[in-house]
Amino acid sequence: MDIKIFDMKKKLTLSLLVVLLCSTHLSAQQKIYLNGIVSKPFAHYHVGDTIPILAKRTNPNTLKPQYLVHVFTEVRAVSEDKITLLDEGHDFWEMVWIENRAENVNKVGWERGRREELHQEALDYYSTALSNKMVFEDDMLYDYLYQMVNLIHPTPLVKERSSNFSIVVLNSTEQIGFAFDNGMIVLTTGMLASTKTEAELMNVLAECVAHVVLEHNLINLNARLKTEARARTWATIAAVTMATAQTVDGINYGYVPDYSVSADLGMSVYFLSTSALEDIGAQYTSEQRIKAQRYGKAFLKQYPEIISLDDYQYTGVIANAISTAAWQEYHLKNYFYAMQLTERLNNLDLATDKDYLLLSRIQRRISNDRYSIQLALDYIQKGKGKSIEPLADLEKEAGIVYSRLNQPDKAKESYMKYREFLLKLKEEGKHVEPELQSIDQLIQRKGYLVGQVATAIEEN
Repeated sequence: MDIKIFDMKKKLTLSLLVVLLCSTHLSAQQKIYLNGIVSKPFAHYHVGDTIPILAKRTNPNTLKPQYLVHVFTEVRAVSEDKITLLDEGHDFWEMVWIENRAENVNKVGWERGRREELHQEALDYYSTALSNKMVFEDDMLYDYLYQMVNLIHPTPLVKERSSNFSIVVLNSTEQIGFAFDNGMIVLTTGMLASTKTEAELMNVLAECVAHVVLEHNLINLNARLKTEARARTWATIAAVTMATAQTVDGINYGYVPDYSVSADLGMSVYFLSTSALEDIGAQYTSEQRIKAQRYGKAFLKQYPEIISLDDYQYTGVIANAISTAAWQEYHLKNYFYAMQLTERLNNLDLATDKDYLLLSRIQRRISNDRYSIQLALDYIQKGKGKSIEPLADLEKEAGIVYSRLNQPDKAKESYMKYREFLLKLKEEGKHVEPELQSIDQLIQRKGYLVGQVATAIEEN
């Protein structure tokens, strides 16, 4: 695909990005200049003079553009009609930075200490999330997300230190996306699963990019005026909330994953809380969100060709995130939303054996008529047909469904297959005794109870 974005970078002379990219660290006292040609005389400048421009801004009274320039020893705002800005190859986001942040940087410098604080926060946030298994892993999804971010912002960030965008996806049902000052964008499986089209995701990513370019994290950190040492450290949060995660792990038996992330019910609540986002400057104000959304939409309107996947292709790329979000919602007892997410995969023939296992479980929890239980059995059969290797939990699920259908012999057959799997795990030294005892009891009792209850309900 021939994308105009990659043609926007031309050779720079004495402009902003030459200064930034030629040096990893700029002194806070160094100034950033654009160049313009004087088109109407003012002060000691004549028509045709090349003039360095400190920043571009909007006149708060007339709402018309102005350029900030040196007039003798003072900085003065000059109306746009007196200077013609030289076309020095600045792309969309560079101009956004020039119009919104250049003036402040030229006045107060890069605020190195504050930026370093935010940079360290990003590193701590990621390392703690990674060590506590909160980070969602999917190489294909990450490759796609990096492609999208590089299409939106293909050049290095305008920062004192060389910076680029990076992506982290957290296992969480929270539908949220935000960014750190150093360009680390944080998304959640819940947010990804909620998007229906590539255009929706692009809007989220473009808004996150805009927050970084507009330096909202730094602005918010300065506005908060912290007077005390940071009370929160991510490591402390991890230690406190690990007990919650371990308690939730009790839902499982400890020998096989239940296709969900228990940390979502504990730790991510803290990592995505209002107070945590305030600490990193990512609790954006309404005005900041509106501004970031406006720039994001303006970018996508200018470059619509970067959206290329149809709905089926897009769903395929984020399918693992949808599946994970569905299991998380299931454990939070949000059965109908979990079913909605999984049916989205099923309807496009993108569901896996684990997805069909989930659909069967949900079906048993939201309905008790014979048609619904038969549908649960159909899901099990579809899951078995999809499995590359036998998924033992499908046999356990089949035993429960057959009991619901009052077919004890078939229930016993499924439970016995599941039991064989548990015995193999026991031979490998896995702790499966509680689950093995539970299955043995079901087999001995022939699973009658559930089937009898279901039959009685139907007869009434």
